[in-house]
Amino acid sequence: MDWIDVNTKLPETGIDSVYGSEWVLVAGLFDGNQYVSEGKYVATNRPYWKSAYDDKIQVTHWMPLPKPPMIGV
Repeated sequence: MDWIDVNTKLPETGIDSVYGSEWVLVAGLFDGNQYVSEGKYVATNRPYWKSAYDDKIQVTHWMPLPKPPMIGV
């Protein structure tokens, strides 16, 4: 999987909630440092990205989360 620039494409919304996308892997900036974590795009009148801790975050790139391994099958 390759990173997707948020200026090129955003995750599909309406999946996990009316306005929110599913959880994805995000890369962004915080205090001038790059980070990678899980995030969700929320497409309201003022769209934003949020972290798993419900903080608004600045995201530059995203990609779908990988599928989990098959365990015990």
